Amino acid sequence: MLNFNELIKNVNAKTKVDEYLLSFFSKKNFKEYEINECANKTQVKAIKIMFESKKTLGERIDDAFSYDPFCREALFAYLMIAEDVYLQLRFNAYYDEISKFGSFDEYEKICYLTILDLYVDFLLDIDNVTKAIEVQRMIIKLTNTISEKAVSRLAYAYYSIENCDDFYRLYTEAKFDLYAYLLLMVTLLIHDEKLKAQEVLLDMFKNIEYGTYLDHVWDLDENDPKQKQFHDTVEDCFEDLKCVPTFFSWVNRIREKYAK
Repeated sequence: MLNFNELIKNVNAKTKVDEYLLSFFSKKNFKEYEINECANKTQVKAIKIMFESKKTLGERIDDAFSYDPFCREALFAYLMIAEDVYLQLRFNAYYDEISKFGSFDEYEKICYLTILDLYVDFLLDIDNVTKAIEVQRMIIKLTNTISEKAVSRLAYAYYSIENCDDFYRLYTEAKFDLYAYLLLMVTLLIHDEKLKAQEVLLDMFKNIEYGTYLDHVWDLDENDPKQKQFHDTVEDCFEDLKCVPTFFSWVNRIREKYAK
């Protein structure tokens, strides 16, 4: 069964965009495409246009938007083919609709949140980190939920601008994975917040399996998927951790005290 998540997850740096979109948005695939039951006839019509129209991608997108401005299938295709300046203008227009969110129908809310989610990706891609944080925080406010994806994004964003105060506040609000713990500790150490950094490290030891291996990851068994995942996460963050050259020796000193 095809769905919107399948549409977006199969795109990578090697994807030939026009070829992929035209292949996905086909009459054959529409028969297998899962549409949320909350969508009304007009919203379904917009999606159907993306799959069954014989026009160019650009024309399909325009026609779909004429039926449903929040059509996420059309928006994703537009995101793939349009220049950044036009994407920014369209996302700005969507963001201006936030005050109307409470009056949207259920499917409009689903699509609007998806659009905001894609907006965060776009902002991070163009290195507009401050705006990305604002939009991600708005998604959290609208959904009253802090997802794992939101935590990872905010962790990266706060680390990127070395915002230790908001990063630490996020730590008090949400569950962290190893990636977020690592970036928060480095950010705190950059600001010489050693007591808070130690608090976070000790918390990581308690909550992250194999956490005490942080300063000697070479002792992990990479044949064990969980241990390999821990090792790989630390390795992936290594360039970020290097901005505090004493990071691993600091971890070692605290771990040795923790183990006693």
